[in-house]
Amino acid sequence: MLRPLAGRHRPAPTRTAAPPSPARRRLTSATLLTALALATVPLAGAAAMPSLTVGPTSGPADKPAAGVRAASTPTPAPATPSRARDLSPAIELPAAYVPATSCDEQAKPGTVALAALLRRTYPGTSTAITRPCGTDALPTTEHYDGRAVDWFASARRPESLAQAESAVAWLTGPDEQGVPAGNARRLGVMYLIWNDRIWSSYRLSEGWRPYSGCAARPDPRLDTPCHRDHVHVSLSWEGAMGRTSWWTGRVASRDFGPCRTPDLTWAEPYAAPRARPCPVLPRPATPAGATPLLGALVRYSGLPLGPGSRNPSVRVLQQAVGTAATGRFDTATGQALTDWQRGHGVTPTGRTDPATWRALLAANQPAPR
Repeated sequence: MLRPLAGRHRPAPTRTAAPPSPARRRLTSATLLTALALATVPLAGAAAMPSLTVGPTSGPADKPAAGVRAASTPTPAPATPSRARDLSPAIELPAAYVPATSCDEQAKPGTVALAALLRRTYPGTSTAITRPCGTDALPTTEHYDGRAVDWFASARRPESLAQAESAVAWLTGPDEQGVPAGNARRLGVMYLIWNDRIWSSYRLSEGWRPYSGCAARPDPRLDTPCHRDHVHVSLSWEGAMGRTSWWTGRVASRDFGPCRTPDLTWAEPYAAPRARPCPVLPRPATPAGATPLLGALVRYSGLPLGPGSRNPSVRVLQQAVGTAATGRFDTATGQALTDWQRGHGVTPTGRTDPATWRALLAANQPAPR
């Protein structure tokens, strides 16, 4: 029986460009259960960071320690990404850890550009960026706000392994000017997870570190949660918005993204750069005696839902406003929500906004004893 891992990231389901082989796509039931059991990331606070099992530094930042290794077969030296402009000596500071506080299922321009750069450099590979919010046990992931790329590569195939290690070494090692992790800094890379290891810009001096005990668990059924079949790249907001020097030639200011309020679980979607860190806030608590519906409303509170939304949070909203719980935000859902908003003194927009979520929470509070 496989024990659940302590890691927190799972790859997004929607892919771009050539799909990986069926063997890479297929999750066994054991892997799915393992992934669903992953621990969670705090929703807010720059001090929070992805879960990992920290051990001794595994070596230089540009040389990830061995995880699962493909059979030794000579392969040509892989290419590395090429830049489109001359870069000035000025460079961004290593990215701080800024977790996802909002849910906005739109791939951000810098994330899209990085995914395209990887596919262009390594033809035939594929990528995924967004994931519908609330579709798994994770409370937050940069896939939810369009800041993470999963680039599909296999540590069990020599050519694919060589490509992945070439790419991560290019990101985390010295750039052409000798700056440690220079390419990662210019792209706004926040952290990488690949083949049983994690590398973080905000812990730059530690290099690659063990990830969630994966190195001691080589079972192929754990290849997805241990990131042996894909490289995960999470970006800062300045990187995700394409404002960093790799793309513009100008050093980007640090951007801390949207901040949530104490009473809602999710912040509003990204609207503008924010130069100051968000306050560290605890997750809203479900009141004692709450119904399952109220508990679910607390979990999803703040999510922007409207026509086209399709995830478990829509089903909860439909239950709250008294319409068929299909999980799809259709015309009937919009009308039911509009009617509910009118009946509860909320501007009738037919979409969820902070005022609507607060009214939904208030309307479902336990009766006083």
